[in-house]
Amino acid sequence: MVSFGVLAGIMVVAGFMAIQFPPRPAPPAAVDYGPPPPSVPLIWVQDPNHLGWLIGFDWTGKPRGTAKVSQPLGPYAKLSQAPDGSTFGIGPNGKGGFKVYLDRLGNPSPRPASTINYQFEMWADDSRHVCTLDGLGGHWSLGLIVPGGAQNPVNVVAIDPTLGQSGIIAYSFAACSARNDRAVIVYAYAGRPTEYWVARISDGAILQQRTYPANQLANVTASMDASVIAENSGKSVGQLAPPAASTVIRRASDLSVITTLDSSIGVLGFSSDDSLALASLTPWTSGVATNLAVFDAQTGKMLWRSRWNEELSAFLAEPDGRDLAVIGQAPGDSTVHPSVNIVIVHSGGDETDVPGRYTAV
Repeated sequence: MVSFGVLAGIMVVAGFMAIQFPPRPAPPAAVDYGPPPPSVPLIWVQDPNHLGWLIGFDWTGKPRGTAKVSQPLGPYAKLSQAPDGSTFGIGPNGKGGFKVYLDRLGNPSPRPASTINYQFEMWADDSRHVCTLDGLGGHWSLGLIVPGGAQNPVNVVAIDPTLGQSGIIAYSFAACSARNDRAVIVYAYAGRPTEYWVARISDGAILQQRTYPANQLANVTASMDASVIAENSGKSVGQLAPPAASTVIRRASDLSVITTLDSSIGVLGFSSDDSLALASLTPWTSGVATNLAVFDAQTGKMLWRSRWNEELSAFLAEPDGRDLAVIGQAPGDSTVHPSVNIVIVHSGGDETDVPGRYTAV
């Protein structure tokens, strides 16, 4: 005699066997858009469906090419694309100098023939050169290199060397212009005076210099051609100490004022022709949606305001154009390479939303 319990078990098993479970869907296939065209400026993100593949979108939002990174990146490595997207630099943590360069197809390019690991590097506005800054030898040296080319001479710049002896990494490039032979170098650290220098790259000469008392400024940003500088009030990042009364946009040539903005506004960057300023209306803070706007840099008139609920991940200026690309991530995504979307803001104030979500480089 078969017990009721055994019979019930047989019925349950038979029931499960009769159910036809659908197969698990396969992840979406990666799309290979082919080699990127050599003369088209591109915005790069990672293909979320294929590790090591990058997708390049043109400034209309159309995918135009795939770069296949031929070597694995470290878990915290960050790619920094040249302004036109024709090549990449890889930093170990997205800060300081580049350790590896990649060409537009994703293949490694040799570093310049030098043993120096520069403390700071930044792509120049011509997308071919890289500005370098190094504090070895008790002084600061500014230079310009071509990835994979011979080392160019460096020039001493008259920056106080004692500022770098504390071990605090507080220097950065705000701009590097090979076309105008100028760089903007910034020293900014909480609780210390903010200082910046406009320097001539070819001989290291200081063309302009300005210092603000501690906590008045949040940071200093500049246009790609190093012609326009924004001094962002401490209020733009929520500092409680007495901030600068306004956020000020200046000409780098003589530091004359172009326009002033409310102290709650922080300028993040400029269009390539310096006519438009991308700004945050609320502090650009991790875990919080970033309210963005685009202003006319001459008049301060707002031309565009973001409609998203995203945290700003990155932004780019269209080379030799007027458009701006903003890349957003979910505010709760704290991964090194978060899921992102792309919005291209056009100079007239309209926008193009690129369909789909990708992975930040």
